[in-house]
Amino acid sequence: MTLDPIAVAALAILGLAVGSFLNVCIYRLPMGESIVFPPSHCTSCGRAIRFYNNIPILSYLILKGRCRDCGSRISIQYPLVELFSGIALT
Repeated sequence: MTLDPIAVAALAILGLAVGSFLNVCIYRLPMGESIVFPPSHCTSCGRAIRFYNNIPILSYLILKGRCRDCGSRISIQYPLVELFSGIALT
């Protein structure tokens, strides 16, 4: 049985998106916060994360694990959850 590379890539991208949403739930639900509002933001400075800085794993690597606005460290948990979700769906 051969795997269609396009299907595998699509599943991986879907998994990364699911992982990103899981991160929102993991962070916000225990604190009783909404998973919808406010949009993604830095937990240190509160600035909204721009859409192009919110690409699973890639943005973490480009920004070297730091907030673009205040420079505070972003937990490694975020890209790891995205990575494991991406792998799980492929």
